[in-house]
Amino acid sequence: MTLHHLKITAFDHVMVVERLLQVTRYRGFRLCGLSMLPAQQDNLLDIQLSVESDRSVENLTKQLLKIIDIEQIKVEDQGLQTYPVSEVLN
Repeated sequence: MTLHHLKITAFDHVMVVERLLQVTRYRGFRLCGLSMLPAQQDNLLDIQLSVESDRSVENLTKQLLKIIDIEQIKVEDQGLQTYPVSEVLN
């Protein structure tokens, strides 16, 4: 299984973390770690999510971006190469 680290910026709404975890589980990813702090900007959260799976992380990020409260996702692969998801999807 491959470990992936996602850095997510989301609006601070009541259900955002629950939706994020639900989509992660539905897509077949195992949660390895979760950290959430208020962002520097008002009404935003900085979420660090570590997941593990044999499935493609791009599939997970595409589904997470469909959550209306998700503003941005950055993925760090095992080589610690960071790339914004918006560049991957376009």
